[in-house]
Amino acid sequence: MISCSKEEAKSSEVSWDDSPTLVREVVITDDGKEGNFVFRIGDNGKLGFAEYGPFIAGEKQKYMWHFWGEPDTLKQPFKVVGISKKTNESITIFEVSTNNSLVPHLGADHHIPSTMTLPGSGKWRLEVYFGEELFGNIIVNVEEKK
Repeated sequence: MISCSKEEAKSSEVSWDDSPTLVREVVITDDGKEGNFVFRIGDNGKLGFAEYGPFIAGEKQKYMWHFWGEPDTLKQPFKVVGISKKTNESITIFEVSTNNSLVPHLGADHHIPSTMTLPGSGKWRLEVYFGEELFGNIIVNVEEKK
């Protein structure tokens, strides 16, 4: 007989398919470069982030988080935990310990700018927490540094 913990069972049920994106083609950035504006959508439709470039292993990049939900939830401390599919490594990649007011942006109830780095290539699940509660997750593919 083989058994596993609830956490192991929950982990095996998680989809590792890339999260869906909305893409607006040909955007001119602040520094005059052209590119695509990509908005990655979370698993519950209540969160997403704008990408200012793809995830590259070991490189910092800016991401603008957007949230829809109850004010009491969105005002709690915010944390993003990254989990590697390849290694099962789990690291905190961004957190804001105080989050006392809502900052609506582009139709979202709240937004938080961030800079994030993931250490290795492959699939990563970004688990988003407000307080101690999991709010949702986004699956991303991290490219090898060239």
